[in-house]
Amino acid sequence: MKRRSFMAAAAASPLLSTVPLATAGAAPDSGTTGSWRTFELATAVNIPANAGATRVWLPLPHDSAYQRVEHVTWNGNAAQLGIYTDIASGVRAFHAAWSDGEPRTVTLTTRVATLDRRSDLRAASTGPIPDDIAKFLKPNAMITTDGIVKETADKIVAGKRDPLQKAQAIYDWIVENTFRDPKVKGCGIGDIRAMLVSGNLGGKCADLNALFVGLARAAGVPARGVYGVRVAPSAFYGAMGTRNADISKAQHCRAEFWVAGIGWIPADPADIRKVVLDDKLALNDPKMPELRRFLFGAWEGNWIAFNHSRDVRLAPSDTVVNYFMYPEGSTAQGPLDGMDPEAAGYKIVVRPVSAT
Repeated sequence: MKRRSFMAAAAASPLLSTVPLATAGAAPDSGTTGSWRTFELATAVNIPANAGATRVWLPLPHDSAYQRVEHVTWNGNAAQLGIYTDIASGVRAFHAAWSDGEPRTVTLTTRVATLDRRSDLRAASTGPIPDDIAKFLKPNAMITTDGIVKETADKIVAGKRDPLQKAQAIYDWIVENTFRDPKVKGCGIGDIRAMLVSGNLGGKCADLNALFVGLARAAGVPARGVYGVRVAPSAFYGAMGTRNADISKAQHCRAEFWVAGIGWIPADPADIRKVVLDDKLALNDPKMPELRRFLFGAWEGNWIAFNHSRDVRLAPSDTVVNYFMYPEGSTAQGPLDGMDPEAAGYKIVVRPVSAT
């Protein structure tokens, strides 16, 4: 049984790693609030011996002002075990590979601390968009910014020049014109052009928040999805958190947009629509304005972020995935369906560690 433990201390290598995953952790900034909460996630993979050649990639949490990775450990019987980085996106993944033989088993354990976020929207100012932020204006395979996406964005933000006002208008439009469709598999795929062309604006978080991101980009506001998993109950509504230790199906995509003077601002219009469906809170309910205000500029630390990239290459291979929020992999029989934990042979369990 191979076992490895890495503490968050030194910088990771640019590509292949048997070194620590993260730096010592970014310091809190004015966009965070409250006390650190710590969670331990254990992802166990068990795939039958007759699967043939098998590869598995598991998403890893990232460090930020609102989240710090405290340590990562793993054990398993794979010939290859390690942390790899997609150079283009900076997304890190734990990778395990087997050839033939015994059942494929590996367990990845990560300990992560989180903070709540709340941006001071009054601090918005004007200024140029830095180069490292401007890349979040660009389209990708599913989040396009031309054609019907641009036309829709222009109508929504007509007469508005201020980026914060544009983002607010797009957020409100998403809340008022989309709906959560429980029939969509997993978190959805986020093909926003198809949504707008068909007129079917139903979906889940990776659809609705991708629509927010694409419309914002088309309106000149940098934006990105943030892909992660719910790990604790919400202080607001049941739909916005989880009370289960088994979080294999608790993945959730949030969103951020960038404004000078503030930086990255959290937003989650998809969770408004989830509360409408699951908690039966109508848009005209007297409680709704407070929730809408909260989810435009804040989010709870009951969720752990993995990354904020689309079209992610899973190193060390040429496999590219739409987004990396679920375990990914393949056997000799074909790709594993990460949106189906039982079929893909994995289970994710969380436990709270402490409040720090």
